[in-house]
Amino acid sequence: MFPMPALTRLFIPHVRRTLAVGLFGVAAAGVAAAAEPAAYPAAMRMGSIPYRQVSMPVTVVYPGTNAESPRDLGPFRMSVAMGAPVAKTPQAAWPVVFVSHGTGGSVLGHADLLAALARAGYVAIALEHPGDNYRDRSLVGDDRYFAERPAQLKALIGAFLDRQEAAGSAASSLLADIRLDAGRVAVIGHSAGGHTAAVVSGAQADVRRVAAHCQRFERDDPMCALGDPRVGVAPGMGGPRFELSRDAVMPASLREARIKATVLLAPLTVALVPASVAPVSSSWMVIGAKQDEVLLPRFHLDPWQTMAPGAMLINDPRAGHYSFMTSLPAERRAMLGDAGNDPKGLDRAGFQRTLAVQILDFLKRTGI
Repeated sequence: MFPMPALTRLFIPHVRRTLAVGLFGVAAAGVAAAAEPAAYPAAMRMGSIPYRQVSMPVTVVYPGTNAESPRDLGPFRMSVAMGAPVAKTPQAAWPVVFVSHGTGGSVLGHADLLAALARAGYVAIALEHPGDNYRDRSLVGDDRYFAERPAQLKALIGAFLDRQEAAGSAASSLLADIRLDAGRVAVIGHSAGGHTAAVVSGAQADVRRVAAHCQRFERDDPMCALGDPRVGVAPGMGGPRFELSRDAVMPASLREARIKATVLLAPLTVALVPASVAPVSSSWMVIGAKQDEVLLPRFHLDPWQTMAPGAMLINDPRAGHYSFMTSLPAERRAMLGDAGNDPKGLDRAGFQRTLAVQILDFLKRTGI
């Protein structure tokens, strides 16, 4: 999540604790965990699906058949087999994980995690949020930001789960020979994507909570003084702006009932109505960063202790806010500004491997 503008000035069955992981500790096995052996090579297809008046970029990373090879994709470097055939699934269809990036992010901002999921036998589908990405943040100052972002993720899920059989659709073209299991669905969201994933899982958002929070904590919570909407947009990457028309109809409900597991990474929390979280049937995993200077744990992680008392909660003592984004070659970290930096001594690539093991263990425990 790149710094957001001052939004408040504009509009002022859960997981059983089978693992004893508290909010202020990390499972010892998780800290030292090495990457699990890959069951499949990671393969990738990139494209877009229509959304309102724009095309929404989408990346599908899945278990493939061909050997991986290094690929340079913007500032990111992935080991992946582009466009390879899908592997033969041991069951009728593949479990699927939908991924929402943070404010000012991109469709490849979590490439390490996407590839790890695919190697373990999941189809991982990431979107680039219209109006809230590294090229265009025109949506961020809109008073419907906290509803529109989840609406975009819900539309993505529907496009792939409901219309995967529709001949000629953008989703069917990207899936081609890939079959998804609508009974094994998870979502992962980072930062503002954490808010997004929580709402699509069934939590309710109320922008008035943001206004009230920032009226009280404007000087204490960096989220409340987040600056110019152009911050975080790459130079020369302006392009068309996504404008949500004033008569745009928001869905009556943003809950996607097929979601069985929800993973939140350093989530933006204050807009969520606490009482709406506990009744959500999805299993929750919330991973925070003790050294997060963008979304302070005090405001955005600690409340999960009472909001979701059955959730698996981890506060990683080593990580910063951007450590949840994909690793970068050393010479390219400056290309992402603050998002390329980590707390001193943290190896982001190693952290990403540990993160993938933690998430994969959680998904398996929840039956995804």
